[in-house]
Amino acid sequence: MILDNSTIHVIGAGEFGSSLAYAWRQAGRSVALWCRDPAQAASLRETGINPKVPECPTMPGIRAGVLADFALLSAKDVVVLAVKAQAQTGVFEPLRDRIRAGNAVVTVSKGFADGTGTLLSSALALPQGLGVLSGPSFSLDLFEDRPTAVTLAIESPDAGLLAALSTPRLRLYASTDTVGVQICGAMKNVIAIACGCSDGMGFGASARSAIMARGLRELERVTEVYGGDPRTAVGLAGVGDLALTCQDQQSRNYSFGHDLGRGQSALELLSRGTTVEGAATALSLIASGHTEGVSLPITEAVARLSRGEGSPAEEVTTLLSRSLAADV
Repeated sequence: MILDNSTIHVIGAGEFGSSLAYAWRQAGRSVALWCRDPAQAASLRETGINPKVPECPTMPGIRAGVLADFALLSAKDVVVLAVKAQAQTGVFEPLRDRIRAGNAVVTVSKGFADGTGTLLSSALALPQGLGVLSGPSFSLDLFEDRPTAVTLAIESPDAGLLAALSTPRLRLYASTDTVGVQICGAMKNVIAIACGCSDGMGFGASARSAIMARGLRELERVTEVYGGDPRTAVGLAGVGDLALTCQDQQSRNYSFGHDLGRGQSALELLSRGTTVEGAATALSLIASGHTEGVSLPITEAVARLSRGEGSPAEEVTTLLSRSLAADV
């Protein structure tokens, strides 16, 4: 796929969608941002300013519009889905007939499509397949033009798409494991909640490192039962994103876990409307038939805490009292 004179259409003008749009505009790409709010779209189109994302630098020359007016300009255009995972199918369906089979569609969302562990690629069921862009990438780093590396998974290798979405500061690595990259992107948020909880309880770096390592095993197990390649978990989408998300307050999931560890109520925190993808992912995985019989003690603990059951102290006792087992 050669993408000269094509446009990257980012659906979702929130923080992460805007950060990618900014990175691509900085590299000279033609970019269009699509959102629901007419005032937000007008501000972006007329001034390059995103009023709903104050951290976003001005983006002169960016195209913008409301989803109701969404239209592609070329059969070579790329569609990037940057809305919440469990809202993605609902947002995409009204747009489906406006996208041709030749248009690449890539999701950057990290989670499942519903509460029963359905992959986004399965829910959207695109004839051309769904590309998956995932890895260690905080929005602020993209806004500040800091070097960032992520994985782009596509079932059929596409050097043109890889090059079109890469920039001098945003380096993409290729993968064909769309399943594994989706699983890793979703599950790293679960482990980030556990790490934040541990830090909030004051357990320190050793405990956090243990949770990250054992959490990595859970990523591998779930990737395998979904039919992906467990080796993906040791790449950028897995251990790379774990290293970022499990140790920094910029992560909403880590921050949520940290607040839990300091004694705040999960139900109260979630009621504030902040997106905590890891809580929904943990609950979705436990409800999924895919994971029946799979050892996922950290994921199960996060699911219980997300439902408001038990306490972090009780979960620590449960985890540490499990039968002794082999490491790998």
